[in-house]
Amino acid sequence: MNRMHSHPARLLLRLLPPRLAACLAIAVLSLSLSAQNAGQAINLPTSKQIVQPVPGSPARLNSLPMGTAWSPDGRYLALVNAGYGTPDSDYSQSIAILDTTTGKLADFPDQRTLVGASQTMYSGVAFSLDGSHVYVSFDSLSAPEGGTPTQTGNAIAVYSLTDGALKPGRLIPVPLQHLAAGRTQNEVGKPLPDGVANPLPTGLAVFKGDDGQEKLLVADEFSDDVLLVDPASGKVLTRFDLASHPVVPSSYPIAIAVTRDGHRAFVALWNESAVAELDLRAGKITGKVALLPASSEILPSSHPCAMAFSPDEKTLYVALANRDAIAAVSLGGKNMRLVRLYDSRLPGQRYFGAMPDAVAVSSDGQTLYAANSGSDAIAVFRTKPASQVGAPEQAVGFIPTEWYPSAMTVKGDKLYVATGKGQGTGPNVAPQPEPAHPVANQPARTQRPHTYIATLLHGSLATIDRNEAQKDLPELTRQVMASNLMQAAQTHIPFAESSSNPSGSNPIHHVIYIIKENRTYDQIFGDLEAGSHKVGDGDSSLTMYGAAVTPNLHKLALQFGVLDNFYDSGEVSGDGHVWSTAGITSDYTERDWQQSYRGRERTYDFEGVVQNGYPIQEKIPDINEPASGYLWTDLAKNGKTLYHFGEFVSTKFCDDSGEAPKEKSPLEGTPEPTHFCPTAYIKPGEDVPANYGGGKSPYPWNIPLIYRNVATKPELEGNFDPQYPDFNLSFPDQLRVNEFLTHFNSWVEERKAGHDNMPAFVMLRLPNDHTAGTRPGSPTPRASVADNDLAVGRAVEAIANSPYWDDTAFFILEDDAQDGADHVDAHRSIALVVSKYSPRAADPTVDHNFYTTVSVLHTMEDLLGIPPMNNNDAFAPLIAPLFAGEGNQPAYTADYTNRDNKLIYTANVAKAEGAKESSKMDFTHEDRADPRKLNVILWKDAMGSKPVPAMILHPHTPHKDDDDD
Repeated sequence: MNRMHSHPARLLLRLLPPRLAACLAIAVLSLSLSAQNAGQAINLPTSKQIVQPVPGSPARLNSLPMGTAWSPDGRYLALVNAGYGTPDSDYSQSIAILDTTTGKLADFPDQRTLVGASQTMYSGVAFSLDGSHVYVSFDSLSAPEGGTPTQTGNAIAVYSLTDGALKPGRLIPVPLQHLAAGRTQNEVGKPLPDGVANPLPTGLAVFKGDDGQEKLLVADEFSDDVLLVDPASGKVLTRFDLASHPVVPSSYPIAIAVTRDGHRAFVALWNESAVAELDLRAGKITGKVALLPASSEILPSSHPCAMAFSPDEKTLYVALANRDAIAAVSLGGKNMRLVRLYDSRLPGQRYFGAMPDAVAVSSDGQTLYAANSGSDAIAVFRTKPASQVGAPEQAVGFIPTEWYPSAMTVKGDKLYVATGKGQGTGPNVAPQPEPAHPVANQPARTQRPHTYIATLLHGSLATIDRNEAQKDLPELTRQVMASNLMQAAQTHIPFAESSSNPSGSNPIHHVIYIIKENRTYDQIFGDLEAGSHKVGDGDSSLTMYGAAVTPNLHKLALQFGVLDNFYDSGEVSGDGHVWSTAGITSDYTERDWQQSYRGRERTYDFEGVVQNGYPIQEKIPDINEPASGYLWTDLAKNGKTLYHFGEFVSTKFCDDSGEAPKEKSPLEGTPEPTHFCPTAYIKPGEDVPANYGGGKSPYPWNIPLIYRNVATKPELEGNFDPQYPDFNLSFPDQLRVNEFLTHFNSWVEERKAGHDNMPAFVMLRLPNDHTAGTRPGSPTPRASVADNDLAVGRAVEAIANSPYWDDTAFFILEDDAQDGADHVDAHRSIALVVSKYSPRAADPTVDHNFYTTVSVLHTMEDLLGIPPMNNNDAFAPLIAPLFAGEGNQPAYTADYTNRDNKLIYTANVAKAEGAKESSKMDFTHEDRADPRKLNVILWKDAMGSKPVPAMILHPHTPHKDDDDD
């Protein structure tokens, strides 16, 4: 993600026919890679870096390798690539096979997992005892028992292996599970009878039973159990019920390890902060050992997610991704016992953020490795004898990796490290090739309207010589420290001494944070100019919602500062809202969002709603929550006041539209009816409630009313607006900002009376720039974006013309940039920092420094005087240049053009471009509408007859030799 300036060849790419441009792109972009290999750093949207070259000569994989398995003879290493799917792998998930005798790495896509399929791979992969077959877990929410020839249902897929080549074979069905009395599963996927649960198999293990026959253990993540299966017949021999709560899942079994004698098995319980032991001969659960559980039942769990035995099987090492630790569990006595902890954080690291999600042990048992997904490094430990738990052991050094190490294993003197995101993304500036092996009836989803960001995320596999790494460990550790910015000086934002701030001290006491939806920099600011002069690094040929549609965003940028090298940390809304509020994600988020977005085989488990339920009400940890919590956690801990308008607040609308679970949590009793209010809508021409602005509704569509709001995090209870909705594109942002101003006006009156009662931190969700496509009767895309633009302008205008202008700063960004093209990078987006302390000059201020979402969080924390949440925001660059003024910025005046010309009130007509396709799209959640189709519709709506650019119709996905970051 190094800053990419316009290059003549890049401009030429957009003028050439797609296929010719693709060929030229490989040559052009490979030049950038050569420069990177010379030692340049690749900036990542996490605010960290990859310093080239990375040890082990990483080879490119399909997306998100999540599990590994060795053939019994140690020749073949299998990796399950369970992410979104890349063109190289035909937009399917795949199994990669590394032949360690020849070094050949082969990829075997499975067309049954083509994007949009009714099933998805996950983490489970294992070899048969004779090495002739590979088992892989398949999950399905939409068709859990299969049905059509293309639907596998929940199953274990069996592949034959011959001379390193895989061939798909039979399926071993994983049946629906019958729960114990008093337990129930929220409705996920296809509706099921009460007391029946969809299993979703994950971790796998193979062993020889006492009868000499091969047996298979299957961890069912969604039904909280482990199944002992006869793989020959497919019969379930024993079910181990690991549920510990009335709502299933709550424990989330994720990984299994079996002793060589086949008598004992150990199960990592991802959300229970524990490992369970199974007696395989007796068919019983013999115990659990707690591993750094939280002090409260709703606080984040420790996330045991991967395990490895010591060679003598007397110790089990467990990666605790949400505690930055590896737990050593003694297996020698009658009961399991936690005997030692290994701290996977970097030297001097004070804050959470290492996130080890894989673990491996050398064959002599003396060296322990932990794959730190959060610090892009392998922690190296010297193992210690079992003892009582004392001070955690520190790593002796670190080995750098590419972005997000997600799986790891050791064999002999080689350490094999797979990363989930490789070298990151690049610009969407060249045509996208066809799938490597096109098939008949290729899904329309693969005809991408731009380089969809998930398809840019290739994994990688490094083969690291352990002896060489050991010799170079001090230098490799220095590289890791540098790439994590650990040597960056800790500073604060300096303010100028001026007549309005004589002391030069920090005058900011209030921060207002606005989160919008899904736009790139070029989509909005590609046309940014002052007079006739271009401002910032934009490409106007990609601008869909320029100054005519977003006059306020343009005016704000030109007055208060342009950030043209800013990148959203998240790829999609699922992880984007976590990054935007936590400055980090959890290992669960990273493992799940790609499956959720490629189809419907994982639930949308974000913003405090998990498995279509509320963990806070179910009294279980939110498995999606990182250990360091969210910005409001930090604020509350440090005595700062806060108030939320719509973010991490789940709205149940009167017509049951929107994101909230359609059924109540089972613990709350019977489901609610479909309609909950005497009046479900504000209809066109009807009275608008006073808090939403009053008068008659000028909107030609029904506006849904709120039945209730639920705060999904404890710190938000009592600190959110019950009348402010979350994501629903039929609810105008003008009404949202009117509701905010109802509160703000009261704070102004109180301040005039000498009482500053506005909270230190105010969060506003303004989502309508997402748009609802051209669905008939809904607001047009231009209306939605203009509505959003005016809402932002009015919010700033209100504060700027009040007593709060002296001590308030705005931070405004998109949660992600997935829904548009950008000539610099798929993560690049808009961000605004607004205060009276921005520099004031004749020409607009343009800050070219590299910033990310995490930089925004760090800057807000610094202004409010609270510590960082984690190791990401602790070292992310501060956006200090936009506070370098003398405090003489004049009050902002909003541009009301698109209200006065009625643009914000226009609805799509039945014959609008793409109306039929838009009608079939799901706009009840962020990103549920297929962005690949939606963006072509939006382009044609916004740009009329102007040809759709190559990067929109035929986006490019870089090859191994043209990763361009």
